[in-house]
Amino acid sequence: MLNSTQTNNAIIDEASVYEGLGAYTKSVLRKDKDTVKMLDILIAAGVPETHLISPDNGPNKHMSTASSEFFKGMKDSIEAQYPAQVHALMAMSSSAAGNTYVGAANRVTWTKKANSVIGGMRTAYIKRLKKQSDVASGKMGANARTKPVEIKVHELITEARGRIQKADTFECRLDIDVVVKQLSEILKAIA
Repeated sequence: MLNSTQTNNAIIDEASVYEGLGAYTKSVLRKDKDTVKMLDILIAAGVPETHLISPDNGPNKHMSTASSEFFKGMKDSIEAQYPAQVHALMAMSSSAAGNTYVGAANRVTWTKKANSVIGGMRTAYIKRLKKQSDVASGKMGANARTKPVEIKVHELITEARGRIQKADTFECRLDIDVVVKQLSEILKAIA
């Protein structure tokens, strides 16, 4: 494998790209693992996903079941993890901070970061609840990635029947109405 690649007018240092990609992948995998762990904590503690909506701000505040104190506690817990430089930046007025950056974010971004983290947790929580519901209803296999064979076949036959019905022409030894009727009977038998 080459260590660099020439593209148009730039030379790409492949080794650096691959090394960086490896480090990035490790951080993504660690983040995924941490997300699962946090969702387990929320579920075990009996926290509904509606507690992850701000009761005081935003267009969906009417959907929140969290108290202002609980939501502030979550934000404070997140912000406690910020470096000291971020706390100093957030303590400044917007005019004093100007367009100062700490890391990849400025004051405005850091002040909204906790809400963003909570929003991401809520999205992950909702996806997990949907997967659990799909598994319980049989729409998805227990590993949350596969569907039972019956569901797959049912979906494929339904799709095939729809295509046959919509087709301008369909070559078959049987009458189209008979084919559609027989496919419908098969679907009833599977369901």
